[in-house]
Amino acid sequence: MIEFVIPVKRSSEFRLHPLGFFYLEDHLPGGKSHRVHIWLPNEIETAENDRHQHSFSINSMVIVGGLRSELFHFRESSEGNQREFVVSYSSGHSILSPTGRVGTLDRFSIFETGAGASYFLEAGIIHRINTIKRPCVTLLKTQDRGTKILSYGRQLNELPFERRAVNEFEARRIEELLASLV
Repeated sequence: MIEFVIPVKRSSEFRLHPLGFFYLEDHLPGGKSHRVHIWLPNEIETAENDRHQHSFSINSMVIVGGLRSELFHFRESSEGNQREFVVSYSSGHSILSPTGRVGTLDRFSIFETGAGASYFLEAGIIHRINTIKRPCVTLLKTQDRGTKILSYGRQLNELPFERRAVNEFEARRIEELLASLV
């Protein structure tokens, strides 16, 4: 069970993630963190290179809404159409740099997680998350494992993404959603 306080009064601290959700992260000692992810009812344009892996393992609980998770293996192949990118961060931006590897992504699992349910994802597993019911709020506990952060997609180049702070309207909507959960 994931236990931490839903940060209703911290809505102005959320940031926009390249994959179309808002997040708030609290770093803890020992490479751990607590995160809140929020997908509001309206769609936000997301990066095409949306299959990715994390440097941390994730224990996630869906509080409201629902998610569909897909898990993949990358198979290097000169005839593939998926490019691999290293993800780095600089001055509040996410930056994708090509590794030069090309291949295919083979999906090996798909599952859905609804409100009240949890899932665990080990660091280094390539995945994609799609919301199946919005609004969607997830609470996550993470543990850094030191693996590379990689992203996959067909796009050759993707401009650096500014992980901007929420605007006043978004902060108000986040606060209203979080207040309805407590």
